[in-house]
Amino acid sequence: MCYQMSVVEVIGDQYVRRVLNSDPNFERLRYLAVLAAASEPPFVTSGTVMQGRPTFNVKQLWRIADHLGLHFERFRGAERVLVQLEHAGLVGSFKGEETQHHTLYYLTDLGLSQSHLNMDRLKKVQEFESQAKTMQMAIKKQLTSRAPPAILEISLVPKLFTIGRDEDNDLSVDDPYMSAKHARLSFESGRWTFEDLNSRNGSYKVASGVLRRVDRGEVADNDLYQLGSTIFRFCRPKT
Repeated sequence: MCYQMSVVEVIGDQYVRRVLNSDPNFERLRYLAVLAAASEPPFVTSGTVMQGRPTFNVKQLWRIADHLGLHFERFRGAERVLVQLEHAGLVGSFKGEETQHHTLYYLTDLGLSQSHLNMDRLKKVQEFESQAKTMQMAIKKQLTSRAPPAILEISLVPKLFTIGRDEDNDLSVDDPYMSAKHARLSFESGRWTFEDLNSRNGSYKVASGVLRRVDRGEVADNDLYQLGSTIFRFCRPKT
């Protein structure tokens, strides 16, 4: 997936807003989208920085949603959805004396990744009508699942290692947004290197709340990469 457009820009699309506001299956994505937009210009400066992250209370998020034309409940209605997202690991929160006992919310790295992925899918639904039904079903299935999005933990091995949909890969993943031969990991001189194999939807590194497209790069312990709609955590072997 290409994340060149910001979430604020995607929400500016009338079709995207209509889908987010009218389909109850998209409630959680609507709230994620508001949080993602809140972390982008021009809204990010309205938040409170906590441990290096912009955070927002429900009232601030409601105002941002209203500005964007998205439905967003106030008080307990919004907190109900945000608690669900927090249980799924997509949203985090701060509450204590330093926040005057008000709950401040922020997107986790996983939440940011899922927000961009699914907003990008919604945008493509309009652009590629032939894929609309498949994409909408995939998004609904993910959003209505009560289980948190899976992170596949991969132990790095000192050899060439391939990932993709095809069964002849070292790791075969049933992900329609992943290419048949998506990426490979190689080992040389004590270092692991990640390389995207010209995949259709690209590979992305998730770090410090930022998604960055990666064609090739060194892999560190516990690095998170998103391939298709699947997130991998690469772990170096214990010494």
